[in-house]
Amino acid sequence: MNATNAKAAAALLLLLTACAQRDPVAPAADVVDENSADTTADTAGSADTTADTSDGSGDGSGEGSGPTIVQCLSAADCAPRHDCVDQHCILICATDADCDDRNLCTAERCDAGSCVTTVVTPEVGDATPGDCRAKVCVEGILQELPSLTDVPADDGVGCTESVCSQTFPFHRPRNEICDDGDPLNGVESCDARRGCLSGDVPGWICSAETEPGWEAIEVCNDGQDNNEDGYADEDCACAYGEVQRCYAGAPATRGVGGCTDGLQRCIDRSAPHWGPCQGAIAGSAELCDGKDNDCNSCTDDIEGCTPALRCPTLDSASPLTDYTLDGTAFYANLANVIAWNWTVEPPANSATESPADPSASLTSVYLDVSGDYRMHLEVTDGDGVQSCTWTVRAKGPGLRVEMAWDSLGSVDMDLHLHKPANTGAFCGADDCYFDNCRVTNLTGVAWGYDPSDAAACGAGVGDTCYNPRLDINNVRGNNPENINLDNPANGDTFRVMAHMFAGTQPTAPQISIFCGGQLKSLLGGGADAVRLTQAGAACQGSSWRVADVQMLVDEATGAVDCLVLPVLNAAGNPDVRVNNTAF
Repeated sequence: MNATNAKAAAALLLLLTACAQRDPVAPAADVVDENSADTTADTAGSADTTADTSDGSGDGSGEGSGPTIVQCLSAADCAPRHDCVDQHCILICATDADCDDRNLCTAERCDAGSCVTTVVTPEVGDATPGDCRAKVCVEGILQELPSLTDVPADDGVGCTESVCSQTFPFHRPRNEICDDGDPLNGVESCDARRGCLSGDVPGWICSAETEPGWEAIEVCNDGQDNNEDGYADEDCACAYGEVQRCYAGAPATRGVGGCTDGLQRCIDRSAPHWGPCQGAIAGSAELCDGKDNDCNSCTDDIEGCTPALRCPTLDSASPLTDYTLDGTAFYANLANVIAWNWTVEPPANSATESPADPSASLTSVYLDVSGDYRMHLEVTDGDGVQSCTWTVRAKGPGLRVEMAWDSLGSVDMDLHLHKPANTGAFCGADDCYFDNCRVTNLTGVAWGYDPSDAAACGAGVGDTCYNPRLDINNVRGNNPENINLDNPANGDTFRVMAHMFAGTQPTAPQISIFCGGQLKSLLGGGADAVRLTQAGAACQGSSWRVADVQMLVDEATGAVDCLVLPVLNAAGNPDVRVNNTAF
């Protein structure tokens, strides 16, 4: 039997077996020791590529890997407008119009009853000048990519400049334009709406004299609520999975005093739009606490205020470290304290629930993931309860990918990062994952990146840690699994994959992608869940090609950013495969 006939026979046997069983028996992956090397033979050529998508469409192709093969015995096993040819479902047609997928980046024609698709690169053009984006075709898919040259028009404010910040336009204030060089009249500043403000010595412009900055209509992709409806960038188009800083308070208070940004995510694959702004701290009534609570540039502008509690506004730290919470640094009259109470609101994917000792004056909280942690302190004293709230941003360098899932404790998911400029199979040398990339490995994978100092990995791992590395290998625990690469090069493009290693419960992973310490994309989870159902060792079972991450590194300053492109199949659905290790 030749190789072609053998493969067809094997495919037919697999289909007949599946039909006979109806409900497939879950693999015995629960008993596989993930911490030992797996020697099971596994090649892309022998993989079963039956589609396993969250929406049940089962028809499409993985980007860059050819069409997904749907097996059949007759036309009844196939989707509408498909026929069963050589046990494979094939799209049939009578005219070219039957093949039109309405994709500007492809050309379709009907050839002897079968649709043939060709990737084209038309001049799409810039539909919205000044939005810092350009529409281009990337491997047959229409994408809106950042365009640093597509800057917005001049806003007419003399001390601002019109610039792009990768994904959205804004008018950057430049304080140096306002500085008159006289050190005796304070520090002048540029207000993005009112122009230069005087830095006269008596004080700042306070709330009674400050306009909130509301507009009649919403301004898209600036991350703030312009029209006072409580939402930022509502009804604005965005790239699915993209994350941006946001603020839903009065525009004039954004970034002033204790007012800090939160995050919002572009949700809904079928009709991408910005979700709610979460984690922001907007202006509130002024308190006597050493902090500008109403964000009018005046701290404690309350008559007779002498604060005992002095609240911070914003702090930063490294992930995988203990952040110290010292109440005595904020509250001076220790003899008057009756009780301390600390709480923490962690970012997405975090398993942190509370500080080590919520009722102690000195305690700590473990920052198990990157992102914004909201710290809250209540001090009960003889005068009642005084409180503090501030944000700690846990930021790591380079590229950081984190994965959590909705069945922690019963299913073992594995996170994979594929080597750039290479399309070798997953679960091999071109793949960073638990078997070859754990931070405790003696060698790591040899991808040519310099190692980092041991401090980047946490305590107890030696003098250095490798790049890339799997810092946390979560085997049914409650922490996220994460892979880090501290020093990517400009243009490096990494593919992220999530794989169901063990367990029987259907599982929806959620992937967070950080570049240069900023959360750039959050994919999966909630209404956009991608559910995996079949476990298997050695990259068998269900796996999801999540996204391609292209690094944008400023070689002069070392600043790191990235472009995240979700990987979709030909039907526009998440690229979920079964028993397939191919790139």
